[in-house]
Order: sequence, then structure tokens, then C-alpha cells
Amino acid sequence: MDFLYILLPVYSLSMLCACLTFVHMLQLSSYQTPGYRRWLSGRAGGVFGKLVPAALAPVCLLAGEDWAALVAAGLFALLALLNAPARRAKKPLAYTARVWRLLTAVALLTILVAAIAACLPPLWALVTMAAAYLFLPILACLANILTFPVQKMVNNGYIRDARRILRAHPHLVIIGVTGSYGKTSAKYFLTHFLSQTYNTLMTPESYNTPMGIVRTVREQLRATHDVFVCEMGARHVGDIRELCDIVHPKYGMITSIGPQHLETFFTLENIISTKFELIDALPEDGLAFLNRGNPHIAGHTPGKPAVSYGVDGDFDYGAYDLRVDSRGCHFTLRARGEPYAFQTPLIGRHNVENITGAVAAAHTLGVPMPKIQAAARTLKPVPHRLELTRAPGLTIIDDAFNANPAGAAAALDALSLFDGMKILITPGFVELGARQEECNQTLGQQAAAVCDFVCLVGREQTKSIHAGLLEAGLPDNCTAVCATFDEAMGIARMLDAAGREKFVLLENDLPDNY
Repeated sequence: MDFLYILLPVYSLSMLCACLTFVHMLQLSSYQTPGYRRWLSGRAGGVFGKLVPAALAPVCLLAGEDWAALVAAGLFALLALLNAPARRAKKPLAYTARVWRLLTAVALLTILVAAIAACLPPLWALVTMAAAYLFLPILACLANILTFPVQKMVNNGYIRDARRILRAHPHLVIIGVTGSYGKTSAKYFLTHFLSQTYNTLMTPESYNTPMGIVRTVREQLRATHDVFVCEMGARHVGDIRELCDIVHPKYGMITSIGPQHLETFFTLENIISTKFELIDALPEDGLAFLNRGNPHIAGHTPGKPAVSYGVDGDFDYGAYDLRVDSRGCHFTLRARGEPYAFQTPLIGRHNVENITGAVAAAHTLGVPMPKIQAAARTLKPVPHRLELTRAPGLTIIDDAFNANPAGAAAALDALSLFDGMKILITPGFVELGARQEECNQTLGQQAAAVCDFVCLVGREQTKSIHAGLLEAGLPDNCTAVCATFDEAMGIARMLDAAGREKFVLLENDLPDNY
């Protein structure tokens, strides 16, 4: 029994250290069990393979009890190192209050295992400890489930506080912005235009979940704010309705609808109905801004008054005559019949589309058009959304955030406008359910029509893209399959452009749980 008193502290610390990886994956999966389960099932062999050495701990007793504790302790220490989180994670584990609650639950479960082991004969004690170690990924999931009621109470408290703060600002104009893609860009552009006349607050970065919005309200909303631009994301039917129940927007914008997050939405019809939850939630005197250039939006009749916008069509606010030069995009925007000349340093048709939607909302809310025209000339790209950066020997077009079929097609269209060697680096699309293989193959076909060279990141998930590239006629020696983005960038830098400038499009950058 004495050897257990030596071994149990080492074992418990090892369990906690190894569990950090699984807590990290839970965080990247938004603490959703289905997403975590998908990650685990896709890597079951590698994940459990690193835990299998724990089964050797009981074998130590067969050689002699005197030094069994030291050998077993060393084994569990080694397991902690083998299963520690990656040092260079793209998005490291954030030690939030929720994570600390999760780790506390894991610690309590570990203490429970240790207490049970302390009551057993030495051999069975080690068998129990080894079995618990083998099931560590499930233990982390169990801790997440056990702490959910506490998390729910905490979240509800924050939500009530955010609602109280919003009620204390009765004159605040709230605009909800949603869409399968383009919502973050439209949010940035709209805030930029509204700020020419109003003191405007927006949800930062990609804060588009209940707690992200609540955090923005609680930490940043001031009595001096006139307008709150609120990005609204969704992965399930009812998500937008939940957000509207918190902030109660008067105005709503839908930037686009397309096949995204089909693993959780299941059908395009569910996506359409979820996005239009924003319009359904508007008050009777509310107003919708709809991108009628999107076929899924154009085919849906809202139950509220709406302003239409789009590119190359008959809209209330419509952009046409797009031209590109070294200064960016030039276009004419017809606002309720009146033409206005616009110039922006941003590139791409979808940027013009999102700018047009932002113009429609800002102009309707009273920002003079000359101020909007001037502001358009100072727009900056949203980080990782067709963001141009210069690097030695090449220009990077960073569109690495959250790729989708329509956005990737638009990014390739933007890449085609440049004169030089065109290179694409991508791992393809995820979360598209049954359509994922088809969409990735189409991406390959589209890329073959534009690119001189394509670097695919990840061997298994990019097979469909590779098939599309070859099917569309891109030679196999103009493709490479890489394990990481860094490896792909190394290849891009070494490619001979024969004196031409190199343009590298980064399309999507999957988080660590993929």
C-alpha cells in the first residue's frame, strides 16, 4: 500500500496534464459534445494509441513490488509528456473561467479514481488507474457534461446583466448582421460608415455567439454609444432567435446564404430559415437589408419591410461597372435611383457586395452619401479576409478565415485579376456534411482554371480537391500535398516564377481540432 502513496500524486498530476489536450479540443469545438466526438472519432487510433502505455503500469508489479512505484510513476510522467497540448497550436488553449471549472471537475474525477485505487489491492489499484487513463478523452467529455449546469447558471447571469444594460440604453439603435459568409466584413464596413456620423460600437473580431455578444455589451457598451452593430452566427436552428432574444435588434442585415455548417444544419432549408430568424425577430417598425443578389435570399419573402442590395442587378442599392487597378476597386453605386462613384482599396466582387450592403444600411440610417464615399476610400481589409500582405519575393492574399464554397470562388476570382504566378494554398472545406466531397472537388476545378500551382494541406481531406484539379487539366507536377501550412509556404517560396511576381492565396486555415 505504501507504494500507492508515492504513485498517486504523480498519477493525478499526469492525468491533469494529459487532459489539457482534450480540454483544448473541447474549447475549439465550442464545448459541444457532437463536435468533440467528431474530432475524437476521426483520430481515435492516434489519440488512444498515446494512452495505451498506461496499460503497462500493472505489469510493473509482476517484476517486484519494491521498485514498482518508481517505474509506474515514471511511466505516468512520460504519458503526461506524450499527451501534452501542442506547443505551437494555431489557437492555444485559453484558460478561461470555464476551462478552470472543467479542470477542477477533471481533478475531482481523478481524485475519485485515486481514492478507489487506494482501497484496492496493489495490482487492482494499478489496473483501475490504467483503465481510467485509457478513458481520459471520455473523462474530459464527462467533466464537460457535469459542469454544464454550473456553466448554464453562469451564462444566464451574464445574459440577465447584458439585458439590464441594454434596457438602460432605450435610445440605442441595434443592428443585427448575419449570413453564411460576409457577415464579419459587412459588420466592419457598416461600423466604419456609421462612425462618420454616430458613436458606434460593434462586436469585435468574430464575436457572434451569445456569450461573445454578452461580453461585448457588459464590457464595452457606454451611454455615449448611438448604434450597436451586432454580428450573429449560427450552427443550429434557433441560434439566431436566441441572439435576438438577448439584444432585440431594430434593423437586420442578411449578407448571404449558402451551404455552410451542414454537419449541424443538415439541410440548406434549415440554414435559410435560421438566417431569416433575424428578420422575423424585428419589431413592426423594423427594417431588413437583404442581399437580393444571393439566390437563396432572393427566393425568400420576408415578413418585414426590406431594402434590397446587390451587384449587377435591379436593387434599391446596386453596384455595377466594377473596375480594378493598382488603387483597388472602382464602381458605381446606384442608391435609390441616384448614381454615385465609389473607390475602395479592397479587392474582390464580394467585398463590393458587402460594401454595398453597408452603404444601404448607413445611408438609410442618415449618414450622408459624401461621407460614405470618403469613408469607402479609407476602408481596410478585415483580418484574414482577402488581406494583402507583402513578403520577400511574393504577395500574400490572406483569405484564411473560415472558407466556404462561395467565398473561395470569390477569392479565386480576385486572384485571377493579378498579373503574375498564381499559387493557392488550402486544406479545403470542412463541416459540409454529405456535400463536402463534391464542394472540394469543385474547388479543385475552379482552382485549376486560375492557378499555376496548388499546395494542398492534409493528405486525406484534400483528395477530392486533387481529383478536381486533375480533372480540370492542371498537371500533377503543378500540385503538392503538404502536412502543414508552413511546409506549403516553403514550397511557394521556392517555386520558380520565371521573373514574374508571385501571388499566394491562402484559402482557409483549419483549427487544431481538424
